[in-house]
Amino acid sequence: MTLTAFISSLINEGTVTVAPAIEPFDPGDIRLAGVHLKQHYDDDSTDMPGQVPSYDPEAAHWAACYLYRAVQFIQIRRLGEEDIKAHLLPFTGVRSPSAMYAADLTLRYMPGLFDLAKGLAPGDPLVKELEIMAAQWPFSMAAIPAIVPEDLSPILQHPSLKIAYIDRIIQARDLRKCRHPECLPLVQEALGSYAAILWPEFEIDLTVHI
Repeated sequence: MTLTAFISSLINEGTVTVAPAIEPFDPGDIRLAGVHLKQHYDDDSTDMPGQVPSYDPEAAHWAACYLYRAVQFIQIRRLGEEDIKAHLLPFTGVRSPSAMYAADLTLRYMPGLFDLAKGLAPGDPLVKELEIMAAQWPFSMAAIPAIVPEDLSPILQHPSLKIAYIDRIIQARDLRKCRHPECLPLVQEALGSYAAILWPEFEIDLTVHI
């Protein structure tokens, strides 16, 4: 499956297939994938609160390629640690609000990949790599309880991302993330007088876990 087809199937159907071997992406495929990602950004931004960050094509491309390769490593288990280091490369740009949101267009599906990786040993090189990456992109990892964010400032400094992130960690019922000193007042504000309805256990659980 091409990168373009991977992105289209992921977004439209929630399912993907990948090539059985790791090969470089065709330049034409990369260009077309970029068009799809920008269109997805335009469509997705209408569902976000307020004004979204500007589009970061490099972050969007990196995230899509990273997810594609990660799925391949889940499926092609004969590949080893050196292959992982060679193909699951970290983002080299600034993890700005724009980068966070552009990468999220595909990284938001990463929790599903973590579910697939549950059958691997905790010390598996692929699991370690995915955990390191996930901690660096907290906006997309709100639904993974085990992931502790490295830095929330790119999210919390942007009004749209901040609101969306708080909604995500509330929906995930993740007390550890909700207890973050900068997040707790925002969570309490978001729940407001509806806390007993939206999250009845919130005040009780928060008291227990602090």
